[in-house]
Amino acid sequence: MYESNENFIKGMPEHRSESAAKEDMARLIAKNMSMNSNSSFDNEYYQPSAAPRTATQTKKKTASSGTKKKSTSSKKVGTKKKAKKKSKMPIVLFSTFVVIMICGGVVFYLLGMNSYKGTFLDNTYINSVDVSGKSQGDAYKLLKENSVIPESVTFLKPDGSRFYIDMASIGYNDNTKELVKKYYSQQDHYSWFSAKFKTTTYTFDTKFTYDKKKLESELKRKMLEAQTAKEPQDAYITEDGTKGFTIVAEKYGEKVDESRLDSLNEFVERELDDFKFEIDLSNADCYQKPKITAEMLEDTCEKLNNLYNIEINLDFTYTTETLYGDRVMDWIIFNGEDVTDGYYVDKDKCMEYVDEVAAKYDTYGIDRKFKSTNHGTITVKAGQGCYGWWIDKEKTRDMLVELIEEGTDADIEPIYYVNPDSYFEYACNEDWRTEDTDYSNTYIEVDLYAQHLWYYKNGKVMMESDIVSGYPNESRNTPEGVYKLWYKERGKTLVGESDGHSYASYVEYWNYISTIGVGLHDASWQNGVFGGDRYKSSTWGSHGCINMPFEKAQYVYENIELGTPVFMYWVQ
Repeated sequence: MYESNENFIKGMPEHRSESAAKEDMARLIAKNMSMNSNSSFDNEYYQPSAAPRTATQTKKKTASSGTKKKSTSSKKVGTKKKAKKKSKMPIVLFSTFVVIMICGGVVFYLLGMNSYKGTFLDNTYINSVDVSGKSQGDAYKLLKENSVIPESVTFLKPDGSRFYIDMASIGYNDNTKELVKKYYSQQDHYSWFSAKFKTTTYTFDTKFTYDKKKLESELKRKMLEAQTAKEPQDAYITEDGTKGFTIVAEKYGEKVDESRLDSLNEFVERELDDFKFEIDLSNADCYQKPKITAEMLEDTCEKLNNLYNIEINLDFTYTTETLYGDRVMDWIIFNGEDVTDGYYVDKDKCMEYVDEVAAKYDTYGIDRKFKSTNHGTITVKAGQGCYGWWIDKEKTRDMLVELIEEGTDADIEPIYYVNPDSYFEYACNEDWRTEDTDYSNTYIEVDLYAQHLWYYKNGKVMMESDIVSGYPNESRNTPEGVYKLWYKERGKTLVGESDGHSYASYVEYWNYISTIGVGLHDASWQNGVFGGDRYKSSTWGSHGCINMPFEKAQYVYENIELGTPVFMYWVQ
């Protein structure tokens, strides 16, 4: 594709100046350089400098034109053949580039490997902790920071306070440092570059050891020697002014039972072996225990609170009287400052309450308004009568005291007095009891002045009879009052003594209405004569009973119910 400089020079006209020849030489060199770089130049750059043409030159050119054309053709063929040869310059340049790249790569690799000297490769994890680029020491510190094993063990006391024991002080040693060294040695630092594109993970279970003797020594120092121990406190019950009683729970304090030190040590060692580094010592069973716990006081406290809330209802048929806890608490006397020492009920204060109730509801011994047959409404004095309600105060009080000491609610009836000699009970028909009265329109009426008796049932006279009452002297007179038919007996001999004389009288129908010997009965010795002034005779007047005709006494015995009130009065 190019002509040699020698051939070119040979073809130059001899007559060209030296300067023109040099210029052409420069152009030839430029052409060759252009052809080597596959560049093209205009033909004008390769043509010799023009010279003054002469006739001789023209002729030569003409004469040789054929030759020149052939020569030109020959040149073109020669140029194509030389184009098949490749220049060595690109190979040299490429080789140089490769060498440079290899040298650069080696330098880069060596520099990179050197940068990881003494550290873990990229993307290295130990127990999920990233230790990439960390030295063994730094990796160990990082693992310790993220370790489940702290620098010290925390101990929680039962009172909520805490103390600490450094792991180093008990000879702590674990396998972390050893394993960090092992994992580091396992890494191929020659493969530092490929490590950037993959993850290396190491996992291990932490194992540690400690000196049990040192641990026990530290525990003893912390819990026995270097502390002001708090004594355990017993639970107790305190009174809350308006709400009742509450339990103040026991406190264990922090005083260790020295006889339980072995139990303490064993407990702590078990906890550490289970990787527990916050240890609740309330579960250690090593402290001195309170003698009285809240659980032991629950029944007592409940019983005391029942006193605050107690309601004891006394049933009086038409109404009830309720004893409430606020009053009961005023009767409670504790055996000591501590309510758990027990208590008792002030019986005097309880009796004051019973007295109030009796005064309100007792009807025994009171005068009563009564609508008589012949005198209209009169007042019948209580006299020596036995009718009415009479609370046995002592027995009712004792019943209340017992209920209060048990601390239980109750619905009860008062206990009514019973005569110990006759077993007569001072109580009446509950159906007749109202706020205003204690009898109904069924009753026996005895007009002592008129010497006449009536029996009313539901407001109607069912039977009436003349009578003979007691002889009107001090020992034989029939006392007025409100009585009750409470006992009957058939075929009874009445015995007694009055005015210095004893007597024994047989009766067929004995209807007892009092507790002083007065009754309604037949009297055959009256010879069928009753009423009028016969009672005024010491011969015919009775010893205090109401003498009746046989059939009338029989009627009472057979038809009038026990409990029926008997109104006897002296009204002119």
